[in-house]
Amino acid sequence: MERDMFQERPEDDDAAFFCSDYRKTSETSPYGEVTSSFAGLKGDSGCYEVIPIRCGLYLTVGRFCASRPLVLDFEIAGAPIDFEYWLSGSGECRLQGLGPSPSVLQSGAGAMNASYAPDTSGRCMSVGDADICIVGLSVDPVLLYTLAGDDAAGFPHRLRPTSEGRVRDKFTLKGSLCPAMQSACHQILTCPFTGGCRDLFLESKALELLSLQVNALSSSPDASGRGLTRRDTDRIHDARDCLISDLKHPPTIAMLARQTGINETKLKAGFRSVYGTTIFDYLRRHKMEVARIWLEEGGKNVSEAAYDVGYANVSHFIRAYRTVFGVNPGDYVRRNRLVMS
Repeated sequence: MERDMFQERPEDDDAAFFCSDYRKTSETSPYGEVTSSFAGLKGDSGCYEVIPIRCGLYLTVGRFCASRPLVLDFEIAGAPIDFEYWLSGSGECRLQGLGPSPSVLQSGAGAMNASYAPDTSGRCMSVGDADICIVGLSVDPVLLYTLAGDDAAGFPHRLRPTSEGRVRDKFTLKGSLCPAMQSACHQILTCPFTGGCRDLFLESKALELLSLQVNALSSSPDASGRGLTRRDTDRIHDARDCLISDLKHPPTIAMLARQTGINETKLKAGFRSVYGTTIFDYLRRHKMEVARIWLEEGGKNVSEAAYDVGYANVSHFIRAYRTVFGVNPGDYVRRNRLVMS
């Protein structure tokens, strides 16, 4: 792959550099292998890890510190299908090779990006003053469609395969993280195990995340024909932001509809299409995720966590927590302490 766009970089250019390739290295395996290198990150400005899960499936974790703004040049030769889950921070990517003209892609906390981008290059830059944390999955197209089975028939058109099981063209898709995806990503980042137990744990979470992704893709508006306009989607994202802005006093659906300028029926149907769940379930899951992080970090006890996510009755909070995670919050705290000790 040519590096023309980088040959004219000034000598004092402070950009880091990432290159990646994906291709078959064995005649006995139907899947390829990811090879990558990351250079130029200074000091404690960030880290990037590629974790093999199984043949054709990789987990990636990228963390970059806001105190050192990220400027990253990259080149991608061969590529699998990549999914990015933005947990914090925001950034902008200028991409060449995706189409006849350069593309500008923007991402931020709560975003899910899917792409198939072989033979591309560009520059990514952090935006704002928040640390960037991204969990990712890289999956061979053949493996994705094999694992998805019949659900693959509901994938968006740009993701559907040729008769050989490969995607037709390069593409990017943008979506949103549902609470269950956020939970899986958070558990990946806070894996308490080492050695073989860590490998098993990360494999289970990577497959869980992939199953949630397959479900989201197969029920997406583009796949089902119930498309939303760009303006509708933006309003639904605004509604989600309003919904979780004050966990003690969240707005009603009627209030959300008035605040975002979309009628209640369309808001409820659109929210389910975009986030894969109802407004009520999304809010409850988000509250429990926030509470779980507080309990894990030891910053609040069960009663304090319950109150701060909007539960005046602790027993109601415990019931909701058990519904979401399958365990009482007090038991979860005790187990977490044992694992970490």
